[in-house]
Amino acid sequence: MEIISINCPNCGASITTQTRQCEYCLQEIFVKSFKSLASKPTPQVNKYMASYREASEKNPNNKDLNISIGLCFLRLKKYDQATEYFVKAQAENFDDATPFFYAAVARLRGKKPFRHNREEIDKMMEDIQAAMDIEPAVEQYYFMSYIKRDYFERKSINTSPSWESYLKDAVDNGLSWADIEEFHSMTETPIDPDIKRFHAN
Repeated sequence: MEIISINCPNCGASITTQTRQCEYCLQEIFVKSFKSLASKPTPQVNKYMASYREASEKNPNNKDLNISIGLCFLRLKKYDQATEYFVKAQAENFDDATPFFYAAVARLRGKKPFRHNREEIDKMMEDIQAAMDIEPAVEQYYFMSYIKRDYFERKSINTSPSWESYLKDAVDNGLSWADIEEFHSMTETPIDPDIKRFHAN
């Protein structure tokens, strides 16, 4: 693992990434999920961003830095910048699904799939499929199901596997209603009432 110098994004202490946790405030150095930033106020997210971007000036190809910056931009609803950093983190990355999944989230731009053009939809699906190929997870199956239903079914476009198939895979792998609510909170999209009935069955 590459060791870099960085100011702790939480307390500002000068540390290195030799350990994954700050020895002073005990917080994780890098953020790895949107959930870890969701409840933080904007000034604190900006503080995290400043720390990561300062370290990135000397380490522009560091995957963890690029993912963390991308997540900060995503939290701030700056979708184009978030996508840029997630794509940078994808380069020569064969073992971490994180930047692929979140690149697809950023490409959604807080809008329902139906409101995107086919080229944008294809890019989202490519990112989700890449994440699945690395490390399948329930949120990936659910995201693919959401796209298949809201874009392909609403536009009457034949597609296989179907949205029901992906949703069943998600449920079979432990998808909870809390997972669904978290996904739609992150993407700022509404939950289709039919999904609630499907999940209940």
